[in-house]
Amino acid sequence: MNKIAMLMTVSAALFAAVACGRQQSAGTEQTRIENTQTGHSNQSGQNTQTSKNPQSSSGSPFPLGDQAPPDTFTGTVYVQPLAAKNANNNFSVASVTFRPGARAFWHSHPAGQTILVTAGQGLYQEKGKPVRTLNKGDVVLCDRDIEHWHGASPGSALTHVVITNYKGDSQVNWLRPVTEEEYTAAAK
Repeated sequence: MNKIAMLMTVSAALFAAVACGRQQSAGTEQTRIENTQTGHSNQSGQNTQTSKNPQSSSGSPFPLGDQAPPDTFTGTVYVQPLAAKNANNNFSVASVTFRPGARAFWHSHPAGQTILVTAGQGLYQEKGKPVRTLNKGDVVLCDRDIEHWHGASPGSALTHVVITNYKGDSQVNWLRPVTEEEYTAAAK
């Protein structure tokens, strides 16, 4: 499949997933808001009492989301789920916003991930390979089980949509933080 056809396929899947996710989440949005305010757990059993910002300032059409946990990210990161795995989709979709200098820990995906950059500038690096600068409109196809990290550049926020595939019940294997030395070397 050529690059244009693949991009069109991924884009169509993203728009379908977002539309489906919005229909699914419309009925549970009030419950999610109430749970966030009271500190109750969400459907996956995670505590939802986190910092909440209603709208992204990056120009993204999606809300900013909840602040990501510090045990998988360095710096300030927000995650807005857009579509969950269900009977029709063996993937999840989320919008992720990184403040300048923020980044994910090293991690891998047992069934791969697609990253669609929607705003800002960031960095992406696979283990043993040079860093790649990310800009609005870039698409990263991360193969399964490839150790990598991604995040904002030091001087710019980054927002991207991730489509993360599942292998069984697993979609990510978190590893260790990206050290300041690794990040500084990558940001040069």
